[in-house]
Amino acid sequence: MRVVEPEGIDDLTEYEIEDRRVLERRYRTYSISALKAALPIDEVFVAHAQFMRAVNAVSRVYELARETSMPQGMYLEGPVGTGKSSVLRYFKASLPKQTLFDDERRVITIRAKKNASAAQLVGAVLRCYGYPIRRVANDTLAPRVDVTKEAIRQKGTRLIGIDEASNLLHSPTRRLASAKGDGTSATDYICEVIDDTCIGVVLLGSERLASLEQTDPALASRLTTHERLEDFFYDDEWVNFARAFLGQCAGFDLGFFLSGAGLKTLHRVVEGNVRTFKRFATECCLCAA
Repeated sequence: MRVVEPEGIDDLTEYEIEDRRVLERRYRTYSISALKAALPIDEVFVAHAQFMRAVNAVSRVYELARETSMPQGMYLEGPVGTGKSSVLRYFKASLPKQTLFDDERRVITIRAKKNASAAQLVGAVLRCYGYPIRRVANDTLAPRVDVTKEAIRQKGTRLIGIDEASNLLHSPTRRLASAKGDGTSATDYICEVIDDTCIGVVLLGSERLASLEQTDPALASRLTTHERLEDFFYDDEWVNFARAFLGQCAGFDLGFFLSGAGLKTLHRVVEGNVRTFKRFATECCLCAA
């Protein structure tokens, strides 16, 4: 699912910056034929059990949103690289196709920047609906909040996903005593949108979201579901995931990793992390191409 707002280098996480550097190194190091053969490995996908639990939770929020006055929402947290952003992309891709216009509006996704504010979220939502707005000034915030709510109603949007949602909360450097129970302008805006439109909201972020009930109880009370994605332990779920993934790496002999010893070594190397695993598998294929 495409996030529509432009991103500068300052808006990227350290892991995304690292991903860019890895990609730049690959382009400098490997031949064109190797890149064409191996880079599609980055797009291999396995719908493993904990991932599908999160997808099903999103589906429930989507189905109930705007059907009842009760708030519908969830927050999905976990370590970096466990596939949180992929949950929304997978869910949106699974929706029955209607028209191109409807498909683009039923689920919208924005990204919370560092120290996110209500103005930043309002601008991001407006851009989802085609408004050519780069920034929202404080003196125009209130009327543009109303425009976002009207757009949600008119376009039939049922769910909004907010990636990097940990940025919605107070900075972790702020004293806990002063931050406890105190929302931000960004979370106040989300609460207002939920109350006035009955839209479903899904937050995706780091483990900081796990303490949402303590840090922002007003928002937490409107998000009825809490899900978590974790790195794999070395167990049957890891074995099934790794075998299914490696089985899709067509044209490359990765049989060593399919043995019991290979799968155990592989888990130790990538520490059960999906993103690290995909990066490692791609690098192996680049070397073999």
